[in-house]
Amino acid sequence: RLEKAVLDSDYFLINKAFASSTSTSTSTFSSPFLSSTPLYTKNKYGNDTYEINIEPLTFLISDYDSAFGKDSCSSTFNPENISLYSQGVDIAVGNMSTDIEVRNEIAYITADSSSSSASDFFIIDTHDPSSPFIISSLNTGPGLSSIEVAGHYAYVSNTSSLSQLQIIDMKDRSNPYILSRLKLPLPPDFSVGSSTPPIASSIFYDKGLIYLGTSKWSGNEFSIIDVRDPSNPQYMGGFETNTLINNIYVRDGLAYLATSDIGQMRILDVHNISSNNSSSDNSSSIIQVASFSPSGYETQQGKVISYFEDKFSLGRTTGGFNIKNNHEFFIFSSTSPIVVENSKDIPGGVYGILMRPPYFYLSTRDSAKQFQIWDEYFSEIIFEKDLGFSPQATACDGNNIYFSTGDQKGIAVLEIR
Repeated sequence: RLEKAVLDSDYFLINKAFASSTSTSTSTFSSPFLSSTPLYTKNKYGNDTYEINIEPLTFLISDYDSAFGKDSCSSTFNPENISLYSQGVDIAVGNMSTDIEVRNEIAYITADSSSSSASDFFIIDTHDPSSPFIISSLNTGPGLSSIEVAGHYAYVSNTSSLSQLQIIDMKDRSNPYILSRLKLPLPPDFSVGSSTPPIASSIFYDKGLIYLGTSKWSGNEFSIIDVRDPSNPQYMGGFETNTLINNIYVRDGLAYLATSDIGQMRILDVHNISSNNSSSDNSSSIIQVASFSPSGYETQQGKVISYFEDKFSLGRTTGGFNIKNNHEFFIFSSTSPIVVENSKDIPGGVYGILMRPPYFYLSTRDSAKQFQIWDEYFSEIIFEKDLGFSPQATACDGNNIYFSTGDQKGIAVLEIR
């Protein structure tokens, strides 16, 4: 990944060349002055990247200002040789990793500790997955629950009621620092004696905006924050779900929420607020358009949402014990209206999803098989592996799958070749 200023001129020329090509399939065109052999090809690569072939060179191009985030891994896998590196790094006794993002084999993890003096943000070099090492760490104070990475900034959600969002500048990876903070506004009827500001639980970055989820409280559990100026984040509006939000994914003006209440996946229309440049409160522009309430919602929680090339999936917890008819994994053929294409009972629940046809890669808390590979019809397990820990979160970069281990080791790497 290059700095935006370096890419601007080349990116403009490439986009100008392909301006008339809107198809998501392979596009080709040739020079009338040379030959009939295609000179350029453009292939969709994952969610937000195109593979550009300009003979004899090949480039992967992403507009990082407008990137959808959460996807820097290969568009295909060939799981013939899988190696687990679970030795991790020491992030201190009593410290538990909570979330992970990885870009170009550099991992960024958040943590929450019982000690206020412990670091809760770590930058880790994983170029050699058998020997990862900490480049730097930072103590933000309250503890962190989740992370998004865009450009050289990390957007982290706080396990504190004092400020729910912090933005970390990582341009110098050896010396990250907190650039700015934001505390969510209190509702007009907020009473200090009877209510407590929330802690942040989930986060998503999309096109200069942060979508933040919190624990249940008397205000909005879902908030949209303008971070186009990372040094000065601005609250734009929110929506009250009356429940904990565990995960968020935003695509094409719709926000998909994994929640802990009856509507375990909710879909909010954020078209109007996401295109609004005003810094005033635009909460009335956010509308719930659909929700999904599978059986088992009384004890189970919507935990993770995944998207890959126009297909969504939802993973749930088991709720303490497994009931076979209350499935933990759902694939949707349509989300407006919500139509379930397939679902599956996954003992141990689903805490991470990677869709790469013809396989699905799941992180679970099923004892001795926390990592599973299923066929595209979910009729057969292709591979399962004992990770030796209960995965807290999952990320992907290149051909490697990364786990936030939820313990002092912080990170584990599954290398797929």
